[in-house]
Amino acid sequence: MGRPNFGGRRALSGSAMMLAALLAAGCGGSGQPASQAKATAPHPSRSAAAPTPSPSPQDAVPSPFLALNGYLRHRAGHITAAIYDARTGSIWVYHPGQVQYTASIVKVEIMGTALWQAQRASQGLPSAEAALMPSMIENSDNDSATQMLADVGGPQAVAQFDQAAGLTDTTPSTLALIPGTPWPGWGLTTTTALDEVRLIYRFAYPNTVLTDASRSYGLNLMEHIEADQDWGISGGVPADATVALKNGWLPLTAGWQINSIGWVSGGGRDYVLAVLTADNPTEAYGIDTIEAIAQAVYGDLGPSGSG
Repeated sequence: MGRPNFGGRRALSGSAMMLAALLAAGCGGSGQPASQAKATAPHPSRSAAAPTPSPSPQDAVPSPFLALNGYLRHRAGHITAAIYDARTGSIWVYHPGQVQYTASIVKVEIMGTALWQAQRASQGLPSAEAALMPSMIENSDNDSATQMLADVGGPQAVAQFDQAAGLTDTTPSTLALIPGTPWPGWGLTTTTALDEVRLIYRFAYPNTVLTDASRSYGLNLMEHIEADQDWGISGGVPADATVALKNGWLPLTAGWQINSIGWVSGGGRDYVLAVLTADNPTEAYGIDTIEAIAQAVYGDLGPSGSG
């Protein structure tokens, strides 16, 4: 779902820099351009069943979100986020159970489905899928994602992968198109921040769902997102850190859906972060919110932080 060019890894916005000062003081492809129309999709339900599979939330360490409360409560729209810190095994969730649309972050689910299917068949990716995968992830190409979704067997196949991966509150969209737009309906898949952490966890760390070869392949694609999409959880993260991410952006009648999910490693950190934001007044506003969170989390989880 296309977007304007924001350049490479973004410098922090004014709001993010202001947040940094507050924290120091203790106190954000191909297909139709997103600006051409607004989808008329209804709001998803804002609640979900209690999470169950590992990783599961823990309260052993003070939440990195505590320092963000003053900032986030003044932001427009709906915000939910989750963190998994591999160094401590701790997970924190901001607004747990809140359900939002995925937009293009669902492409990681589609990628996981294709890799999982290939593993179960004891073979490599079919050549057609291998040709589509880089453009779907690195360039967020919608046509590639739509074709890949069809190749793996549609939303039902993705739901099977989701179940295997422990995504308990994610529902793949069965719509062909988003109402009122020419955009593919998979963007209205619903999910939670915790489920997105579970998804990225399957790529970032050894597990029984994806093999090391599948994980490495997926991470490599997410580490080479094209420059104009290097925003979101990479906000405030030094250029020498490893960041594997996927973003999503979609204008809806109530405002922009802006999401960012991924893995950050380096500088004494090793964590997965997922941030979902709905009803943003502009695309840039949502990106600023996510990058303020990303910068605060990177600082908090450092060697001298609370993590």
